[in-house]
Amino acid sequence: MGLSILALCAAASQAGEVVRLEYDRAEQLQLLGSTFGHVVVDQDNKVAMVEVDGYAKRRLVHLGFRVSVAAEASKALREARPIGRSSKTIGGLVCYRTVEETYGAMDALAVARPDLVSITDIGSSWRLTQGLSGYPLRVLVATNSAFPGPKPKLFVMSSVHAREYTPAETMTRFVESLVASHGHDPDATWMLDHHELHVLLQANPDGRKIAEAQWAASTGQRKNANTGFCAATRTGVDLNRNYPFGWNSTSSGSSGDPCSDTFRGPIAASEPETNAVTQYIRSIFDDARGTDLNAAAPDDTPGIFIDMHSYSRLVLWPWGATNVAAPNAGPLQTLGRRLAWFNGYTPQQSTGLYLTDGTTIDFAYGELGVAAFTLELGVAFFESCGTFISTVLPDNLRSLTYALRVAREPYRLPAGPGARELQIVPDLVVRGSPASVTATMDDSRFSVTSAPPNPVIQPQHAIVAAEAFVAVPPWQAGATALALSAVDSSFNSSVEAVSGTIDTADMAAGRHLVFVRGRDANGDATRTTGPVSAAFLRIVEPDQIATLSGRVRALADGAPVAATLRVDGLAATSNPASGRYNRSLAPGTFALEVVASGYETRRIESLSVAAGAQIVRDIDLYRWCPRISEAGEPSQPTGLVAESPWQRRAGAGMGGGGGWIAGSGTSYPANANASLTSSVLDLSKETTVVLRFEQRCATQARFDFGIVEVRAAPGAPWTEVHRCEGDANWRRIEIELPALAGAGAAQLRFRFASDATGSGQGFAIDDVLLDTIGPACRAAQESGPIFRDGFES
Repeated sequence: MGLSILALCAAASQAGEVVRLEYDRAEQLQLLGSTFGHVVVDQDNKVAMVEVDGYAKRRLVHLGFRVSVAAEASKALREARPIGRSSKTIGGLVCYRTVEETYGAMDALAVARPDLVSITDIGSSWRLTQGLSGYPLRVLVATNSAFPGPKPKLFVMSSVHAREYTPAETMTRFVESLVASHGHDPDATWMLDHHELHVLLQANPDGRKIAEAQWAASTGQRKNANTGFCAATRTGVDLNRNYPFGWNSTSSGSSGDPCSDTFRGPIAASEPETNAVTQYIRSIFDDARGTDLNAAAPDDTPGIFIDMHSYSRLVLWPWGATNVAAPNAGPLQTLGRRLAWFNGYTPQQSTGLYLTDGTTIDFAYGELGVAAFTLELGVAFFESCGTFISTVLPDNLRSLTYALRVAREPYRLPAGPGARELQIVPDLVVRGSPASVTATMDDSRFSVTSAPPNPVIQPQHAIVAAEAFVAVPPWQAGATALALSAVDSSFNSSVEAVSGTIDTADMAAGRHLVFVRGRDANGDATRTTGPVSAAFLRIVEPDQIATLSGRVRALADGAPVAATLRVDGLAATSNPASGRYNRSLAPGTFALEVVASGYETRRIESLSVAAGAQIVRDIDLYRWCPRISEAGEPSQPTGLVAESPWQRRAGAGMGGGGGWIAGSGTSYPANANASLTSSVLDLSKETTVVLRFEQRCATQARFDFGIVEVRAAPGAPWTEVHRCEGDANWRRIEIELPALAGAGAAQLRFRFASDATGSGQGFAIDDVLLDTIGPACRAAQESGPIFRDGFES
């Protein structure tokens, strides 16, 4: 077969559907990668998916690929691509901010928290350099300026490919969450005190504006806006093939055709966006590798670089231009597998898919020795807002948090255990009383997935020690270690519960950070120390402690409610039988939040607590009004209408009970498109609608899906709010459905879609609950004692 890259370049420029390709040889996969720039690959079954137009589809058939339409992926592409959007909004995808909105969010953070946030212009976009309407490239730096440096750095750039919406929004929300949590969450507090987070949220703002603008039937802009190259169709240069390290170093890792999506540019670093980023990376990271390509960076090299893309659910590390393992391959894989544990993605060397040259991660690692990774988020360029918020965002916030946690020594710390479930008991200590530190040290949280090339078995080791540090972290002078003991009296497992006691007699009243870390034994009998986690130790003088107590009740009938009350970072739970609670507090003015399953959350602002006060308050809550409640048991009636192969089966639900499943329980049919649909619901008097359910999505990843869709009226188009694939674990899903609030004839459905091949248990759901709250729901409960202002006297 004559595999010509140039024959496909123009064809890839205007895509209208997603096709499924069967290939036989690695060179065919390389052709797809170098031509289309983004390919979803199932290497086990030798299947790939790309977005094409009619010409490209015919050309692929001519070149010998076995091609079929991926109906579900094509449908998702059509529905997710908004048409006719304005320059200030992204119609139909309201969860993603425009370039202007992203920059506005950066400015708002800098104004609100100048002690934590600063903004630097590092260069100009191509349009701006031409005197056109372009953008500065702006880096946000988040760190506590009250703590002197130098500090280890995590630098993340996002959305270098313009059509990839999820990366920029994920990073914007990560920064917003960290800044909002500083001073309240102990881990966010110490990480911003002692580390620096550098974020280039919009790495290709010109291209992103093209992607945000109107188009008819294309995959959207990938490259920058340089009209000197292929101005009529696929404008610009692929910035992630334009970096100077290894530029044009392979025969197929990029393209020399200006109309290709992977056009590398006329020379290395030809684009102003590339130059701005390379110079900034060089300015914040020291060169730890020198010029010898075979030399590893020292194990104590600080700092991490991450380039965030979408999509494919992958964690990638160098090299991308050669199948040879990088000099720091072992530590890179260790950190990659840690990151993949948190987001559930597949970790592999970048060449596990196909060769790429002139990329960001090869530059950051190859030139400077910085630990460098690409995260490919989610399963679509234009991920639905429901899926983004419920899955992509929380999964990757966990990975990003871990990356920031280990930025001090990324080649060492991930090899050691992490501390989880860290607690100080009691959480408010009278000075002079002992405080107990408890935690679980865990060395098992690695992704078990092994991917080519150069897979390395990731060992897990027994915990050999754990220690706590009060106020001063272990890397600073003056830190004093408090040895923690194994709860079972012996350190002999990769997961160990530990505890210790802090003497507070000589400590000042106030809040103190307690840092906990562990060590494990590796194969050569040395010790490996993991990253720290932190908790707040709050100390109060005996005469200052106050008490808040009372009952939490259902407003409708006064029944006791099992609730969690949160105030000043502290929590209390009410007794399920009596509703009674009791919470010790230091003096001050706080917000009180009351959360209970099945009830509307209540928040009371400006709770004033005086030293030594004994405050008694009863709190009444509104119940949610359930409109759908499906336990999944075959013996119970159902309000859902099922298409084959959906069925209720004993043993198909979470915990071995009954549940709904699309398939037999051991396999599912090919080419399925089957729905489980609710009746029509009148939600016209409800202001909030929330769907909660358990799911197991044991499908062929990237090809077969479980989907949740809603519509506000019969006959209206279905809107996707959630999508899952390739996850054999049961998970609790909660999705707010603003599109159904106020709808007089609303419906929802669970849909299962599969392609021509695939295997697994399939898409299963259990304990489906559609809850609502609004004037009608509240009014029905207001015959009892009404909770007007947050407290009753």
